[in-house]
Amino acid sequence: MSGQSFSGRTAFVTGAASGIGQATAEALGARGLRVVVADIDLPGAERVASQIEGASAVALDVRDPENWTKALDLAEARHGPLAVLVCNAGVGGSNLPLSEVPVAAWEWTRSVNLDGAFHGLTQGARRMVASGLPGHIVATGSMSIFAVSARTGAYAAMKAGVVALCEALRAELTDHPIGVSVLMPGPVRTALLEANSERAPGGVFVGGPNAGLVEQLRNGLPPAEVGRLVADALGSRRFWLFSHPDLEHRIDTRVAEMKAALHEGS
Repeated sequence: MSGQSFSGRTAFVTGAASGIGQATAEALGARGLRVVVADIDLPGAERVASQIEGASAVALDVRDPENWTKALDLAEARHGPLAVLVCNAGVGGSNLPLSEVPVAAWEWTRSVNLDGAFHGLTQGARRMVASGLPGHIVATGSMSIFAVSARTGAYAAMKAGVVALCEALRAELTDHPIGVSVLMPGPVRTALLEANSERAPGGVFVGGPNAGLVEQLRNGLPPAEVGRLVADALGSRRFWLFSHPDLEHRIDTRVAEMKAALHEGS
């Protein structure tokens, strides 16, 4: 497969009203795909879609599997069989010590970041396999899983789960012309943490934003660079999509610690 073979075909991007999702939708549109901009914020999705030639918008609450079915049905009715799926929608979740995270905050973080990815990956894969056409599936993980810090446990746990889902899907789709990738961004210039409390359901306490992490995002990579990374991977068998090679030390540190533990006492 080549990335050019996806031109004119249907791409569905979640969390696409802003940030990485918006940048990815724009990058795919620039490659000639018919992009469906999906977000729980429909006016925001419509604004983004209006700036991409041939794009359309759809409201999507990724927590709801029936909502996923309706949104994907609508996308395929408008533009044809699903070719590219980007499960990007996510929330920062709780910014509290793990022992103080309310169950409601944990469940909200899981329902968006992990359950939402599960619903999208499974429904998208079934549709692509049924079509028999080349496809590509991407889900957004996080470099945070390689260096989990205090007050990020809920978020990191869900993103680690997303990586596992993608690894399983890759193994299960080896006999099909469908690529699977997991996007592993470091700090990207988005409002993920600043808008966290606003996005939480009423009555769900997530704590205030972590000033240090917010500052990292404000100084982070432009979302457009991450969107291009995803678009460049179309048609490839590249599983890991790393946007921040300068964070390689996080992986090295984790692997070195594991190897040392493996040989302790031997």
